[in-house]
Amino acid sequence: MRNLLYTFLFILHCGLLSAQTNALQTFLNIDDLAPASVGFMMKEIGTGKVIASYEPMVCRNPASVTKIITTATAIELLTDTFRFRTKIEYSGTIKDSVLNGNLYIRGGGDPTLESAYNPVKNRFFSSVLDTIKGLGIKKIKGHIIGDASFFREDGSPFNWLVEDVGSSYSPTPSSLSIRDNLLSFVVTSDSTGFSYNKVTPYTPLFQPKIEMTQDRDIPTGWRFTKVDYSWTPTIRGNLPIGICQYLKTEIAEPALFAADSLRRLLIHNGIEVDSAATSTRWFKPDSVRKVFYTYQSAPLKDIERITNHKSINLFAENIFTILSKQKDSIGACTTWNASSAIAKFWKKNGLDSDKNFQVDGSGMSMKNALSPQYIVDVLSYMYNDSVYFKSFLSTLPIAGKNGTVTSFMKGTKLEGKAYIKSGSMERVQNYAGYINYNNKWYVFCFMVSNFAGQRPALKKQMSDLLNELIENDNKTTPKKQ
Repeated sequence: MRNLLYTFLFILHCGLLSAQTNALQTFLNIDDLAPASVGFMMKEIGTGKVIASYEPMVCRNPASVTKIITTATAIELLTDTFRFRTKIEYSGTIKDSVLNGNLYIRGGGDPTLESAYNPVKNRFFSSVLDTIKGLGIKKIKGHIIGDASFFREDGSPFNWLVEDVGSSYSPTPSSLSIRDNLLSFVVTSDSTGFSYNKVTPYTPLFQPKIEMTQDRDIPTGWRFTKVDYSWTPTIRGNLPIGICQYLKTEIAEPALFAADSLRRLLIHNGIEVDSAATSTRWFKPDSVRKVFYTYQSAPLKDIERITNHKSINLFAENIFTILSKQKDSIGACTTWNASSAIAKFWKKNGLDSDKNFQVDGSGMSMKNALSPQYIVDVLSYMYNDSVYFKSFLSTLPIAGKNGTVTSFMKGTKLEGKAYIKSGSMERVQNYAGYINYNNKWYVFCFMVSNFAGQRPALKKQMSDLLNELIENDNKTTPKKQ
């Protein structure tokens, strides 16, 4: 009787494996995937059982799924309670209510300063003002200097596409990032030409050149062209007469913007500043600096939650870049050292990082190439071995509920039961994360590149496959007789 039962269970197991294979093969046979590259892996955590896989070792463009590697590594190396620190320093002396020297804002990589997404109340500038008043300073005989030397800055990220650099979704990172490194404004087209107004956040530094046409027979469109750190970008395109257009672009030099904003705030509050604001990207102090105020960010786990839920590229890049300090404590943080630090950490923990390639933190670069196997291994490590798993899990959006996966799996059995990071670019759609269903935990990575057809249809097909695989794996097994 026992042998008959074992034989039956083996046949049933083979049948379930066949069902999983058939489900995956049906997906692969979709017409719109004929030109596509598909990678897939799903495992049951604990047993390590492979539910289904297809070309799991082949590296593909991960897009924003890259943020899983960035945030997982950061929470391991820095801890979930790590806080970025921005320091206010001065050179010279304070005497008779006068600072005879320069005032510095030294950036420490915090991407949340005065951010619209800041998990704590935006009080950076007001806190600095209160501290300066508390010291009794009424006049500054020197410069307000924004110091962005903590990260090595060479202008726009060289690994990004030109069309992405400086856009509203990918402003250039800086160790002194401020207000999401973004400016918004309104361009108006009328019979006299073009004008702009409502610059937010306000800065007198911004002076765009508008070189657009007003042709009603041409679709409305625009593009920014500029050189690094220039406050005079050129806007080209077409905007017919009578139309107002809301635009966004990056803050050309966040460190200078921060210094100028603080200078104007001080003057507005009765504190004299006799020199213009300036900035530095290389640490060459004119004298020994003294720290009189340190502003701390929210804990890393809270920043990572926003990073993954909203898929904020700037946040991911700053988190990524600060990891270079794990490799080299001397000098400025670099993206090269950050990539090396991440690869070294995962190799040390038994993962095949030598065959995967990460060059930025957000996934914006087309040079990133990661495999489903690698991403699944990272996620498995976080579940099995990390003391920060609960914190890390909380950073991932819940399918059908929030973040960038609010609509994914909506109305299915897996709604509210999957913690997923999405990643998308033109002709790229990826998902990776955890599924908790029927008291079982699964980890998966699903990558599709160069698909034809419409994205919404593909998303539904990917959702259907994930649901079918989980349902097949949870079919009732007959009780032992």
